[in-house]
Amino acid sequence: METHNPKRMKFTSFDESTSIETLFQKPSTINMLEQKNILAQIPRGGGWSYAAASFGKNVLVTDTTLFNKILEFDEAEKTVIVESGVTLRRLLEWGLTKKLFYPVLPGFPEITIGGCIAGNVHGKNPLKDGTFKEHLLWIELYHPRHGYQKIEPNSQIFDATCGGLGLTGFVTKVKLQLYSLPSDRIKIVPTAVNSLIDAALILEKNKHSDIAYSWHNGSSYAHFEEGVVRICSFEKGFHEKESFIPKNPSILMKSSFPKSFWGKFTTARVNSFGRNIELKQGTVTKNIYQGFFPFTQKAKWFYFLYGGERFRVYQILVSNENIKKFLDDLTELIKDLKPNLTIIVLKPFRGEQKFLQFCGDGMSVILEIKNSISDLNFLSKLDELTVYHHAIPYIIKDSRLSKRITEECYPEYAQFKEFLKKIDPDRIFKSEISQRLDL
Repeated sequence: METHNPKRMKFTSFDESTSIETLFQKPSTINMLEQKNILAQIPRGGGWSYAAASFGKNVLVTDTTLFNKILEFDEAEKTVIVESGVTLRRLLEWGLTKKLFYPVLPGFPEITIGGCIAGNVHGKNPLKDGTFKEHLLWIELYHPRHGYQKIEPNSQIFDATCGGLGLTGFVTKVKLQLYSLPSDRIKIVPTAVNSLIDAALILEKNKHSDIAYSWHNGSSYAHFEEGVVRICSFEKGFHEKESFIPKNPSILMKSSFPKSFWGKFTTARVNSFGRNIELKQGTVTKNIYQGFFPFTQKAKWFYFLYGGERFRVYQILVSNENIKKFLDDLTELIKDLKPNLTIIVLKPFRGEQKFLQFCGDGMSVILEIKNSISDLNFLSKLDELTVYHHAIPYIIKDSRLSKRITEECYPEYAQFKEFLKKIDPDRIFKSEISQRLDL
């Protein structure tokens, strides 16, 4: 491959469990992707994936963040064409001036559009808004063997690219469907719950809300399962006279402390304290930047306090038919093994699942846990619980996910692997995830 000022660089996954040193380049324009000699490679956006989706051993990493132009806007159709390196922060800021927005926004503003496609990400209410793929009109994809292709929904290459972990080629341009933004502020109404089941019932009743999710204390020491359901809606009208969206990229601090602040006792106390404060405050109104991106606010301290011990995330999607029994089995497992869980989050979901996409009709369950050797047995049993209840794990969230569990949980795992061989017989596009999962 004709590389552009390549250098060696060490990359680390967001959960800090995987580090690899490999070649890196950062081309300034899309046409610099065009190649003569081809090496194993992978595109990289903001690099915010919990697992190592955008780097791998002996894999050339191509940073696409300079592909950051907003190219074409159709006011009548409310559509925009952007390059893949445009961040969610920039898209939200640009859309705010036109009172338009893209409804699926994951929790951190520096994620790129290309990264959102690679993970087929979801936002704060995937039951109402679906996942990222649902509002894409077309994607321009570059592959060294096939050149540039404009791919559209309801095609195999589209389904393989959305949620395909960057393994089908470089996303270069995207046409997005935008929607009218009702307000620049969001009203957040918290409701106390004492169990995961209670939260699931409230979320189901409020499924048409603009934002709906819950968070719960994960510590079995005290106050286990207690939490807050957040039902949120856009206010009416626009209130801010000046932009409240920061010009500079947001940064999540990392702690140099060798030990984690989080433990069974401290987790229970802090979560209980935070819950009481939130419920005492009652209904609050925030600007949409704060509402869409909580990790730029107080939540950023959550990861800072893991310290040098780091953390793991386990996110699964359970069908509506199985969710009650799954939550019963999950709580029983937690009470039995007493893992170092910090929080549990529930989000209602919908969607048609294809290839390796994390979507479907059901409930998403997110567990955050200290990266502790003592909890590997819990995670292993959680794997089996996931398989038993026919749930699917979120591949880009779990750095320890195995090929066996992925193959058993994703009905189209084999078809996805075969499709990659068809479009990329030399398997040019690789990453730590693809190597670990034998894709």
